[in-house]
Amino acid sequence: MKKLRILKVDKYDYILEDYKNNKYKFNIEFQGIEKFPKENDIIYIPNNLLNKNYKEYSNVYTFGNLDNNCGRNIINEEDIIILIINNNKYYLKRLYG
Repeated sequence: MKKLRILKVDKYDYILEDYKNNKYKFNIEFQGIEKFPKENDIIYIPNNLLNKNYKEYSNVYTFGNLDNNCGRNIINEEDIIILIINNNKYYLKRLYG
């Protein structure tokens, strides 16, 4: 997993930065959560979701609660992100269609 800091949020567009100052732009929708990430919050994202050579790479993602029916039944590390908001950890899974 790669630790990314949120530099900017514009509706669903998130500009993220790693410790080497590499920047990533993703369109991310969060479903079923009470607190949404904002600037300077942290997101841990699996490396494959940042790799353009990964067959399921996209710059548009949807994440929600682990018990959401729209995700895979068997969750692996490639489908999980961690949000750090106000020093609280939130585990979310990638949602599909």
